[in-house]
Amino acid sequence: MMTTLYAALFAGALYTTVAIGFNIVFISSGTFNFAQAQYAMLGLWSAWIGLEVFHWNLALVILLGLVVGAAIGFLNERMAIRFLPSKGVHGELVTTVGFSVLITGLAVAAFGNNPQTVHSVLSGNEAITLLGGRVYPYELVMLVVALLIVGGAELLSRHTLLGLAALATAEDRVASILKGINVRRLQLGAYMLAGGLLMAVGPFIAPVTYATTGIGDGLNIKAFVAMSIGGFGSPKGALIGGMSAGLVEALVGRYLNSNFQNLALLILLLAVLMLRPYGLFGERVERAV
Repeated sequence: MMTTLYAALFAGALYTTVAIGFNIVFISSGTFNFAQAQYAMLGLWSAWIGLEVFHWNLALVILLGLVVGAAIGFLNERMAIRFLPSKGVHGELVTTVGFSVLITGLAVAAFGNNPQTVHSVLSGNEAITLLGGRVYPYELVMLVVALLIVGGAELLSRHTLLGLAALATAEDRVASILKGINVRRLQLGAYMLAGGLLMAVGPFIAPVTYATTGIGDGLNIKAFVAMSIGGFGSPKGALIGGMSAGLVEALVGRYLNSNFQNLALLILLLAVLMLRPYGLFGERVERAV
């Protein structure tokens, strides 16, 4: 049972991290970037290139992922969002999905469809026994990284001028512009931050998932489910939603059948949204019409 719980924690940490990327963009721009998980996929290949091909140290690989991810996030915002300022969320959904397809296609052309092994940078790569279950040290490290990201996102959004400006923009874009907030620059920065963050964590994910081009679409859906459960715009909601999704997925896979995992996640999502349509930690927004 504990081994299943550890697997659930790792999956939940992965979904949480991608959901945080969704939230960073959503808070600052009010849009959903469905190319988000593709940054994590590119982070896996960045880890493979840096750690396995060139044997760079971990800090350099993380920095490489941060810079490249920010650059791709810049292109993402410029190509898929910037020229659709008044066409509504449906246009933005289509263009971000299109950008994700573009990233995946280029990755397949560059790296192929065969997964590549990425070894952990930790000295001990063997599973250890902890509280009666078997777990790999790098899975625990990924959990710690996810918790640090959630804590950092919470501090950034609630206790810095930049975060408060993003929250103000999410609440009322026009009023924020009138107050002097450069919402376009804020939106661009959010896309760059989300892209850099998810590519930078690649070395912590890759030892478990391997470097593969096929991880993006499924990860996008599960992270979006996690964000929907926790509530849009809430870092702690992303954590609770991600861990809930990981736990449900792991338990269903163990006690029922792995074929029912996606169905169980859908049932969990519907149950939460029926009780709280805005998510566990989301806030109800009332508008006059």
